[in-house]
Amino acid sequence: MLIPLNHRLGIVVIALSTFTGIAFAQQIAIARIDLMPNRPSPYLMRDWKQAAIGYDSLVFNASLTGTYLPLVSVSNGLGISSYVGQSPSQAREAINCLPAVIGATLVGVDKSNEFGTNWVSLCQNWFNSNPQENVYLNSPGGTSGSDWWYDLMPNVFFYQLSSLYPGVGNFQTQFTTVADRWSTALRAMGAGAAPWSLANLSHTAWNLSTMTPTNSGWTEPEAGGTIAWLLYNAFVKTGDPKYRTGAELAMESLLVYPVGQNPSYELQLPYGAYIAARMNAELGTTYDIGKLVNWCFSDGSDNSRLWGLTVGNWGGYDCSGLI
Repeated sequence: MLIPLNHRLGIVVIALSTFTGIAFAQQIAIARIDLMPNRPSPYLMRDWKQAAIGYDSLVFNASLTGTYLPLVSVSNGLGISSYVGQSPSQAREAINCLPAVIGATLVGVDKSNEFGTNWVSLCQNWFNSNPQENVYLNSPGGTSGSDWWYDLMPNVFFYQLSSLYPGVGNFQTQFTTVADRWSTALRAMGAGAAPWSLANLSHTAWNLSTMTPTNSGWTEPEAGGTIAWLLYNAFVKTGDPKYRTGAELAMESLLVYPVGQNPSYELQLPYGAYIAARMNAELGTTYDIGKLVNWCFSDGSDNSRLWGLTVGNWGGYDCSGLI
């Protein structure tokens, strides 16, 4: 049987009973969530599926005319305005374009044939095939080493996209190439299996062409969770144990940070929390999910960016949950 969950947001950890073999669920307390009202007031749930469909039909329609329109360009590969007013021909951020293709697909739009265009195939433009890079990067032909989340998140989005359209272009070979490059980088950071040694994640970014760190006055250790996410997904798809080992090394390198030294920077840590929970469930690892999730939902006072989760009421509106 499962222990009932209350109405608050919680994370469920499954543990097997040694007596009955039945799975029990235990809810982890999230301190910041516990400060929020049980029911926000006023409350309105937006139709997010319809919002995604509407966004797609607006953003990907190159025939629209008007002020700041169209928002998409295919004149030199796929480009979508990162903000209204920016020329789409100059806007080619992978972190904007790839999720737009993924999101539309998740609500039922076939992005391999929409408005007469194969948007999925165009996404390959963000793969830098230079042997010194060989990963997806935030700009076509870009280089790694300036900002970790700009270098890693395009690869996360590529993995998501390739799972939806596995037969497109060079997706199959790019999938393992990405995993191999970040595995090599992890080892260059000091991670190893014999003897077991952890990576040093206290960097701004990692330059794949030189396999050296970039340190620009801030650090993004949360990247360890993203690397673990990539490598564990590579293990699940290929069955190659080297990727499982890499995922474990990356996760342990992240969790070595003490509770008060939150490695969160911007976007990557939730991917680490998710994949840690999945590894616990599927591999029997015992990663501290409570530690990871409370880092994700902190007030920001314990991380380098000082960005955290809002809790409060502004102008009569409960606005808890914004980061």
